[in-house]
Amino acid sequence: MVAQLSISRGLIQLKVRQIILHLLLLLLSLTVGAQSWAQNTIVSPNSLDRRIEPLSPIDQQFMAAQRSDVETLANQLGQQLTGIPERDLATLQRILELGLIAPDDKLLLQALGVVLGDLFASELNMNWVVYRDRAGRTRALQYSGSEVFLFPVTMISRRWEVGHQRAVADIFDANVAATRAKLPGANWR
Repeated sequence: MVAQLSISRGLIQLKVRQIILHLLLLLLSLTVGAQSWAQNTIVSPNSLDRRIEPLSPIDQQFMAAQRSDVETLANQLGQQLTGIPERDLATLQRILELGLIAPDDKLLLQALGVVLGDLFASELNMNWVVYRDRAGRTRALQYSGSEVFLFPVTMISRRWEVGHQRAVADIFDANVAATRAKLPGANWR
């Protein structure tokens, strides 16, 4: 009689079942452990999905370069950025209307959004922060550590890339009004 060289099919199935059972138990313990950890932490579940951080030095340098690019475009029109909403919004609008930026130049369109954001920051007393969530990392404006955020960097670029040429002043006015309504104490104003 010759010795059997292979493992029987039944033994293989038993081993596979044991491995699957161990994996399921491991997955279950990880799931239950994660839930109990989340329930016992001081951090709220929503804050686990997002983080707010100060701008990094690289963010600050990049945004300064974007502002400089927009200033260069404004200078081509004989204008300069002043920080006065009426003037700067009109300058941004002229830059767009005269076609100084191609509709597919996302980086330069977002530079306009940074300048727009500076106007929001001044008007609404907001600060630039880095907003991280499941969708990624972006620069945003936050009102005094509250849950009120604005994302101005893409407010112009997303519209102009698809041909929706809403006036920059309208974007500004609508967002200022909507944001003011969300600010603490807004019901008392």
